[in-house]
Amino acid sequence: MEKIVFSSPSKVYLSYGALKHLSEVKETYGSRMMLVTEKKLLESEGFLKVKDEAVSAGIDLVIFSDIGRDTTTYSIIEAAKLAKVSRAQAVIGFGGIRALSAAKGVSVGAGYTGNFYNILSGGIPAFMTLPYVEIPGTFRNPFMLSERFSVIDARTGRVNIVRVRNSQPEYVLIDPEVYSSLSQKYRLSILMDTFLESIEGYFSRITNYISDTLFLKAVSLIVSNLPKLASDPGNPENLMNSAKAGFASALGLSSGMSGLGTAAAFEISQKFSVPKSAVSTVLIPYILEYGLKMIPEKVSRMGPILGENLKGLSVIAAADRVIETLRVSVGVHDLPGRLSELGITADNIPDIAERVYDYPMVRFLPAEISVEEIYTFLKEAL
Repeated sequence: MEKIVFSSPSKVYLSYGALKHLSEVKETYGSRMMLVTEKKLLESEGFLKVKDEAVSAGIDLVIFSDIGRDTTTYSIIEAAKLAKVSRAQAVIGFGGIRALSAAKGVSVGAGYTGNFYNILSGGIPAFMTLPYVEIPGTFRNPFMLSERFSVIDARTGRVNIVRVRNSQPEYVLIDPEVYSSLSQKYRLSILMDTFLESIEGYFSRITNYISDTLFLKAVSLIVSNLPKLASDPGNPENLMNSAKAGFASALGLSSGMSGLGTAAAFEISQKFSVPKSAVSTVLIPYILEYGLKMIPEKVSRMGPILGENLKGLSVIAAADRVIETLRVSVGVHDLPGRLSELGITADNIPDIAERVYDYPMVRFLPAEISVEEIYTFLKEAL
């Protein structure tokens, strides 16, 4: 029998003007907070909106912006020390996955009294983290409502997906107004990234009826919103629907897990300094083919959300129709189509495959997979 356990300590505000709730955050935790973000975002409209709202709320900010593509545990440890010294009462994260993961890491590091690298090993007892407040600067963060975050281990240079008990944010403020500085192409690629995470979450072995419902809702929103976002990227309703899709996906992933494509996207992004969303976009067709091969019955159940009449079709035929509809829905935009377009060569694939195999989400695919099979999957996308 299916067993479901669901708990989320995060209070989420999703609306235009959600940043106004920083005043509530200040009343809850105090006025001294550290704001963690990427250096490249310091002059962006989104960051300036966050900063202005925090100041208006009476929050005294300590800004840590030593976050970039090559940020490792070293920067997170230094930021955690600064949070302690400055007597920060909470940590605010603003930006994409990299900045938000770093901010969550800082909240964890500031509350942990031992060696930070013990956290990377996993299995440590629960402890009190510094309260964490998340403000996504893009449509998505797969770790938003979970106990996980990503970090590059300075000792090895490898990406770690870390899980720390009770590390979810206390507040999440999702405000589409902060997306104003994102380019049209980047907005589309972020939505494609959300699509991959949602599809893989639905395909995973550890889903339940709650997470499946959320993943399917995210996919439905993305499929209907992609052409609208492409033709009118600044439309407030289109931005709100993109934010809703990201939230539904993140809520599903709080009790589920993404998969092979997401693991490969994290690894390739870190190793070759290319956007994770660009890698995800390339891998979407291959993940759809994987789902058709491994779990056609579950794929066929996606038909109704796509408006497909599958009555009278076999499971395989219905699943094939669903995959073709999804391909058409997400394959019409001027985005990368092969890994080679991102600078990946055949010589790179063996090492990538070995590293991807170690990612935790690979343990929860519909069936066990070997390094050799991962190699074949990536080679086909080259």
